[in-house]
Amino acid sequence: CGDGENSDTPTTPAEAQPWDPCTLSDEVLLAATLDPATEGPGLSAEPPGWKHCSWDNHDIGAIIGASATAPAEQFRNDPRNFQFQDVVVGGREGFTYLSEIGGEDFCNLVVPFESGGLMNMQVDRSPFTKDETPMCEWAVRVGDGLVAGLPD
Repeated sequence: CGDGENSDTPTTPAEAQPWDPCTLSDEVLLAATLDPATEGPGLSAEPPGWKHCSWDNHDIGAIIGASATAPAEQFRNDPRNFQFQDVVVGGREGFTYLSEIGGEDFCNLVVPFESGGLMNMQVDRSPFTKDETPMCEWAVRVGDGLVAGLPD
């Protein structure tokens, strides 16, 4: 009896796949002051549900991570994160924060996607730079250029 399909087998929806930051165009990277030739994997061990990629310029390095499901609140609610600042980058709302893990040598920028998920970018100072710009100013500067390449 029936059409040969087992109706007792539960179906699970496919897990949303994160946007891949490594797909950013050279034009977007250059607008963000990043050198496309320096592309790297970002993290040695990628957490489940995330995609990462990294680039540098002569003053900073940036690791850009994306998740299709992570809420921005996960960063705001983490007790290791502090000094949150709401910002607008490239016309989109986001926030910067520091973390106990990197202190003031690193700044993170979170930009949520309208479709769900977000981008979390970590910016750190190159050991060779003489630039004294605060890291969160760098994060906003890079973010302004990146927004054109981010999903909605």
